[in-house]
Amino acid sequence: MQLLFFDFVPQNLRKEILDLHRGTRTRKLLGKFQYLRLGLEKMENMRMEKSLTGKIISISGSLCLSELSFDPRPEIRKSALQVLFETLRNHGHLFSLPLWERVFESVLFPIFDYVRHAIDPTGGDPPEQGIDGDSGELDQDAWLYETCTLALQLVVDLFVKFYNTVNPLLKKVLLLLVSFIRRPHQSLAGIGIAAFVRLMSNAGDLFSEEKWLEVVLSLKEAANATLPDFSYIVSGEASVISHEQSDVPDGDSEGLLAHRLYSSISDAKCRAAVQLLLIQIYSMYRSHLSAKSALVLFNALHDVASHAHSINTDIALRAKLLEFGSMTQMQDPPLLRLENESYQICLTFLQNLILDRPPTYDEAQVESCLVNLCEEVLQFYIATSHAGQTSETSPSGHSQWLIPLGSGKRRELATRAPLIVATLQALCSLGDSLFEKNLAHFFPLLSSLISCEHGSNEVQVALSDMLSSSVGSVLLRSC
Repeated sequence: MQLLFFDFVPQNLRKEILDLHRGTRTRKLLGKFQYLRLGLEKMENMRMEKSLTGKIISISGSLCLSELSFDPRPEIRKSALQVLFETLRNHGHLFSLPLWERVFESVLFPIFDYVRHAIDPTGGDPPEQGIDGDSGELDQDAWLYETCTLALQLVVDLFVKFYNTVNPLLKKVLLLLVSFIRRPHQSLAGIGIAAFVRLMSNAGDLFSEEKWLEVVLSLKEAANATLPDFSYIVSGEASVISHEQSDVPDGDSEGLLAHRLYSSISDAKCRAAVQLLLIQIYSMYRSHLSAKSALVLFNALHDVASHAHSINTDIALRAKLLEFGSMTQMQDPPLLRLENESYQICLTFLQNLILDRPPTYDEAQVESCLVNLCEEVLQFYIATSHAGQTSETSPSGHSQWLIPLGSGKRRELATRAPLIVATLQALCSLGDSLFEKNLAHFFPLLSSLISCEHGSNEVQVALSDMLSSSVGSVLLRSC
């Protein structure tokens, strides 16, 4: 049922406010907001609980405050939000859960439907609004994002204030936040992540284990939904589009192709930026997570790292990105920072899990995850080093020597080096028995690290320390 906003407001006043909203008499409309605020305070002072619980609330009905919250006039926006959320803050303690559910569904969530429609009327995901979107349009819509940020903060604060009553609605609030995070639009995604962090910071201590599981599942959904997608660039679709547009002038066809490529690259860059933000927020609620929730979150982080690695090792994609040159403005490999940081966080996550030993902690399972992760990271580094090496052959066809790595590959290995150092240190921290148990498995990888080329001496120094401190002691005990 559609809620009506304050049935007790006189009909002529409601009509006048609507007329003012449609016109330009901002000052008079602000006066009506003040009238409403004073009237509500008077009702509260008169302790009209029965009337309030039966009649208060819509807030999107005849007064259209949801719509007024995004009125282009800043005074109207501010006053509409103030009246809306002051009313809910002041009288929310009188609401039952069903009434709160109607408020969220009919009043609060439609506010954000409006902003999403204003940015993308088609309801799709607009790649042209990516990280490098039209700055003029972003400037023009700055007030929209500012108001959306404030409204989302107020929704989170309202949820926290009345958590004891509204906690069954957590999943719906998380869906709202994820709907912002997953959009390939950096401004909206940033608003969603900031609100997510605000919710965790203010309500984390109130969540049960079941609620925390809902949180990490939402975070996993957001991570999977924002995986950077470069498929358009290598799919050949661009050439198909060019062929289909053969009946238009060449300049128009080339312009369309360039626009599609630019949009696709902008979308991928935006998603990569969003994921860099997402992977950072795990640490703020590390101490609250059960082992089950922690492993769900680890799997989400590992999916991000694995996907970034698959992009970085796609030779055809990297060649295409280099071909487009200045249009992409991306490093080579394109997601190296995301890969390194996400793997580093995965490594730290498992090490912290071993230290924290949360409820339902399975030591064997977590240690197995850590060993497998270390193996994966070392294998990737060795494969990257060998991929850049070619050998000079003699006339008889036998390999004589390896040609040194090029400068680009050495830079890539130097960028990867800190992660390898951290991985070797993680292996050393496994404990004597577990390290000795897995040494035979890791020894071929350590041998390959000794023989392969590096971009800096960091890996060699860490490897030397490991061999002398950990491997050496195991060998001595076996003698």
